[in-house]
Amino acid sequence: MLIMMLRDLRLAPIRTALTAVSMLIGVLAVVGASLVGTIGSTFLEATNAQIAGRPASYLVSVEAPKGLDADQMQAFATALADADGVAMAPVVTLSEGLTIVPSDGGGTIIPSTVSETVLTTSRYRDVYLLPLVSGQWFSAESDAAGLQIVVNEAGQNRYGGVGSTLSLTSQGTQTVTSATVTGVINDADDSPRVYINATSFAMFETQLWEPQSVDVYAHPQSSGSTANDISSLVSDIAYDSFSGSATGVQRIDNSDSYTEVLSYLQTAFAACAALLLAMAALGLLNIGLSDIEQRSHELLIRRALGASRTHVMLLVSGSSVILSLIVAAVAITLSMAFVAFIPSILPADSPIPHPSYPYDAAGYALAGAVVTALLGSAVPAVKAARLEPAMALR
Repeated sequence: MLIMMLRDLRLAPIRTALTAVSMLIGVLAVVGASLVGTIGSTFLEATNAQIAGRPASYLVSVEAPKGLDADQMQAFATALADADGVAMAPVVTLSEGLTIVPSDGGGTIIPSTVSETVLTTSRYRDVYLLPLVSGQWFSAESDAAGLQIVVNEAGQNRYGGVGSTLSLTSQGTQTVTSATVTGVINDADDSPRVYINATSFAMFETQLWEPQSVDVYAHPQSSGSTANDISSLVSDIAYDSFSGSATGVQRIDNSDSYTEVLSYLQTAFAACAALLLAMAALGLLNIGLSDIEQRSHELLIRRALGASRTHVMLLVSGSSVILSLIVAAVAITLSMAFVAFIPSILPADSPIPHPSYPYDAAGYALAGAVVTALLGSAVPAVKAARLEPAMALR
């Protein structure tokens, strides 16, 4: 019977090919809807985590009524890093700000536009997804380290990469301090940005250390933590470290927005897939009815020789099912090749992880193709089964 089914596909090769193409496009749309929900979600989540923080991330404002010296900063940063279940990093704003410009290595300042500065600690990368391009990120809060400075890729273009010398000063002092770039990260910002280890800066650059405000960026590593829980935890740590307190909390990531976008994209792909598969089913219906007209005498003889209605139905619909299996295999192969190709086009410093193939997509492809074939061949199969053997004698 299998040979006869394959032969049926060759009776109208052009129509069979066109139907296969239309079915393939529809099945690929089904696979696309699945990939949008899996790989697309991974891509958007990684990009969002790089720009706005991992889901969910919070900004807690902290008040320091008695100031914040180097020892208190060290104690505060260490306590935040040691907190269980939450990644937290302080970000300090200096009252006089910082002016950071390139240096020729001999202490001569090269005129340049002032860049944004972020004074934080090692766990900042646990809140934001910041791939390391070269060098190293900050040491752990409990480790003794010298002044550590990391620039983003735009900052690398302005100041140079690892080993380049920078000059630091502020409006409130005439002192100019030289420092060396220890790392380069990708933070997706087109503007130069300089990240400075706040604990080592407070320890070694006392003449520049004049905190104006302190914020804590937090990312709970379990879904059970609320904004109030985070605020309360930060407030307790701040009070123990420097008699401070939390004054406000807000969520800073925008994961809800890309979840909605994904939902719209999946709906659009699913609608396109349904329309394309409907067209493929109509193509199969057309081929099936045409074949019944051409093969009516053959089918009548088979019925007269004892073939059952079920046998005739399987013979007619089997070719469509075989076609659907071939189409599904091609669609799955193409989608797997596409997923395997993605890592080769991603930059080395991309925040997007290498995707793995979602095998649910293969199941959807197979189901979509087979269901389309069964729907398209149902009417011709029923019509063929209803042929009366007595008509073969006419």
